[in-house]
Amino acid sequence: MGDFRHSGGESHRWARIRRRLVTVPAVLVGLVLGWALVIPALLVGLVLDLVNRRPASTARVVLYGLWWLSVEAIGIVVAGVLWLRYAPTGGVIGIDARKAHSHVQHWWTQCLVGGARALLGLRYSVQGINDLAGEGPLVVLARHGSQGDALLVASVLAQASFRPRFVVKRQLLWDPCLDLYGHRIPNYFVDRNAHHNQAEIDNVGHLAECMDPDEALVIFPEGTRFSSAKLRRAVAILRDVAPERLEEVSQLRHLLPIRTPGVLAILRCNTRADLVFLNHVGVTDFSSLVDLWRNTPLPSGLHFRVERIKRDRVPPVDQVDDLVRYLDRCWVGFDGWVADQGLGP
Repeated sequence: MGDFRHSGGESHRWARIRRRLVTVPAVLVGLVLGWALVIPALLVGLVLDLVNRRPASTARVVLYGLWWLSVEAIGIVVAGVLWLRYAPTGGVIGIDARKAHSHVQHWWTQCLVGGARALLGLRYSVQGINDLAGEGPLVVLARHGSQGDALLVASVLAQASFRPRFVVKRQLLWDPCLDLYGHRIPNYFVDRNAHHNQAEIDNVGHLAECMDPDEALVIFPEGTRFSSAKLRRAVAILRDVAPERLEEVSQLRHLLPIRTPGVLAILRCNTRADLVFLNHVGVTDFSSLVDLWRNTPLPSGLHFRVERIKRDRVPPVDQVDDLVRYLDRCWVGFDGWVADQGLGP
C-alpha cells in the first residue's frame, strides 16, 4: 500500500505502546472488577429502576458493559495469539494475516451487535441489501448518525461477506481492539483538527489502494454527526468556498453536506470500485451513559437503506465539477428518504 500510514501521528511504535499500556490493563482490570461487583451492581440497578419506573434499564446497561468488556478482553487475547502466529513468519499485515484478523473483527462486531439486541433492545432492518450482491471492491459513503455507526455499518456489510476498511476519527484508538486490529487491517484514523490537512487527505486516499474484491472502504463523508447548527454552518462555509454547490446542498434538512476532499482522494486512488450509499434512520445519538440509560430499551428500530451504483455510471474523477455535483445530488436524494421515513433524527 505504498507509504500508507494508519494515522497522522498516533501510529508510530511508541505512541501505540504508550496508549496500550493504558487501555489494555484498563479493560482487563475493569473486567475483573466488573464481574466481582456484578451482583451488588445489579441489585442497586434494579432498585433504581423500580424507583424511576424504568424497564430494567440500569441492569441492562450494566450487563451490556460487562458483555463489552468480556468481548474486548477476548479480542485482546486473540490479537496476541495472532501476533505470535504471524509475526515470526513475515509480519501481521500479509494477506493471510489480514484475513485472519478480519474474521476476528467480524466476530467482535457480531458479538457486540448481538449483545445490543439482547440487552439494549437494538433492532434494525436493511432495505436494498441485495444491492451488495456481487464482487467489489466498494467505496461506501455512510451517514454519520451516532457513536455506534462503524459497528453497525460493519454488521450490515458482513451480511454480504465484505471485509471493511474504515476512515474513522483517531479518538477511537482508545478502544484497544480497534487499535490492535485497526493497525493490522487497513484503516485510517483521521485527525479532524489536523493543521496539515493535505497529509490526512493523501493518507485517506492511500487506503483505497490494492483493495481485494471482498473489501469495502467506508467513509462518513459528513465528517461529524448532524445538528441543525452544524448544517447552517456548513452551508455558510460552502457559500464562500464553493458557491456552485449551494443549489444542491441548500436542500438538505437531515444530513450535512459531503466533505468532498477525502471522497475524491479515495475515488482517484481506486477507479474501479463501485459506489455505495448507506443511509439509516431511527437512531438517537447518545453522548453519555445517562443518554443510553434513558433510552434503554431502545424505543425504535433502525432502518438502513443501501444503494449500489456501478462505477461506470459515476462521472470520472478528472471531471471534478460533474462528480461533485453528482455526489451532492445523490446525497440530497438520501436526505429526502430520511424525511419520508419520519423517524429522524
